[in-house]
Amino acid sequence: MPTSEFNVVGLDIGGTRLKAALVSFDGSLTGNFSEASRVRGEYNALLEQILNAIERLQSLSDIPLKAIGLGVAGLLDKDRRNIIASPNCIAFLKGSLVADLEFNTGLPVVMDNDANMFAVGEGFIGAAQGSDNFIAITLGTGVGGAIVSGGRLVRGIDGGGGEIGHIPISIQGPVCGCGSNGCLESYIGRTGLRSYIFKKHPFSAEFGLRKLALMAKENNLHAIDVFRYIGRMLGIGLAGLVNIFNPEIIVIGGGISASGPYLYEAALEEISKRAFKVYQTNLRLKSSALGSMAGVVGAGRCAFEEKGRN
Repeated sequence: MPTSEFNVVGLDIGGTRLKAALVSFDGSLTGNFSEASRVRGEYNALLEQILNAIERLQSLSDIPLKAIGLGVAGLLDKDRRNIIASPNCIAFLKGSLVADLEFNTGLPVVMDNDANMFAVGEGFIGAAQGSDNFIAITLGTGVGGAIVSGGRLVRGIDGGGGEIGHIPISIQGPVCGCGSNGCLESYIGRTGLRSYIFKKHPFSAEFGLRKLALMAKENNLHAIDVFRYIGRMLGIGLAGLVNIFNPEIIVIGGGISASGPYLYEAALEEISKRAFKVYQTNLRLKSSALGSMAGVVGAGRCAFEEKGRN
């Protein structure tokens, strides 16, 4: 059966939200939705939520469902069948998600790190379309990252390459959820960022990032400082990656990224100061073109590729 005659389900499950849609071969989405994820509770509750999402989407179309693509916030084993670490999503570690989904649905499941799926989506029809050398960053509960070099995801020997959020940017720094100190995520992940806001701008601690983004656009100096802080920390981490991988594009996604120019300006300032000038000539910093559904598109794309191999 030609690939255009069936759908797949794309799922993106992070520390806060579960996002899902039916994905067509060209990357278009049907029935896409987002809801609070059950990743901090019991495994069976999370499995039930995912199965309900798949059933809900399948009911929207008479076209056969042939595969499931799944992006998760965690480290995977080399075969990408099991989640071996997930500081922000403890439910993942309490069961065998791929095996249980395949058993309950009868469909093949392809799973990868959520930042890798974000990169696949943006490279397929998003901000990095046409580029073989780019870096993808997601800013949310944690800091996700993926690196595409020569048209291929950088995975490393154990499959764990691209964990940009856990680059150490300080000899001594805040404790990170991964157990280390001074990781990029420990500064601009949700926990670290809340700590910064509470210390530097305590009256702003009651506001969420969306409210702070609106305040920044109204020239509130406290809010502007928050986003410039995020940009500075991010730029420090990215500068080293620019020197190592010489990317053409850096794509930034996630809720924090929709904050106006302050984050991007500060990140570029740090990259400009710290990275090789010759590698900055063709470098572009871009916002995600697919928004919150980039990981869903990427998961669907990987599901189509998996089905094509079978």
